[in-house]
Amino acid sequence: MNENFEEWLIDSCSNRQITEKEREQRLISWESAPSARFCHPGEEHLLPLHVCYGVAGTAEKRVFEFEIMGKMASAYLW
Repeated sequence: MNENFEEWLIDSCSNRQITEKEREQRLISWESAPSARFCHPGEEHLLPLHVCYGVAGTAEKRVFEFEIMGKMASAYLW
């Protein structure tokens, strides 16, 4: 079930065809993403991503996709 959220997150952090204002708005409204609260019932593990994006102010330089305990996961380099 977390695949939809991971796809949304990767697109939100990586898509260079959206403006930074759009990217910022997506991340602010992350709770409306598919399966957001299923994947992050508490936001403490997602907030560091917001901080990193806020400092960089641009799309990530590299995304790492992997699987943990049968679930999709991602990490980002800014």
